Amino acid sequence: MGRSVHMPELPRIVQRITHARAAAAAAERRLSLVVEAGRTEQDMALLSQVAMTALAEAGASGGLVKRMGDAARIAARFVIGHSRAPRICLAVDADTNTVTLTVSDYGPEAAWGPPAWLPVTPDNALYLDGVRPGTDPLTAGTWADGLQLHRTCDGHIRLGTRTPWQTAIAGRRTQPALS
Repeated sequence: MGRSVHMPELPRIVQRITHARAAAAAAERRLSLVVEAGRTEQDMALLSQVAMTALAEAGASGGLVKRMGDAARIAARFVIGHSRAPRICLAVDADTNTVTLTVSDYGPEAAWGPPAWLPVTPDNALYLDGVRPGTDPLTAGTWADGLQLHRTCDGHIRLGTRTPWQTAIAGRRTQPALS
């Protein structure tokens, strides 16, 4: 039997503004999308399905599609539980090497560009030491297995993950043991 989804308000797909310095990088992208949705259970499921469908159509492996769908659902639940924003935003960017998925309570602002995201420490404080202006810690950092929490100085939150296009799950079994 099929599933039905009730959506009192349809989500919005937001066209991302490409800045001049990102034009060359945009040519190598496999996928770039932003979807805004509300705060209901159906919206969380919808964001997960959008991420999974988009990645599957872009040629991602089944394991990567499932992992990113789970990440979108978990991140959406976290952001809704920790923010009072009326809408949440899913962003998926994939190039030939990586997939970056984020869910935040920050809506895309065409005039100002992306906000300054700062890592959050385990004791819920902003980590300011060594963070360079204009550097996104999610995309500039080393590979991390799991979701990373970031905040802006004005209180917006983002939960996201970055993973290799060919997901490392299968690679873990084939890597030689360290001696």
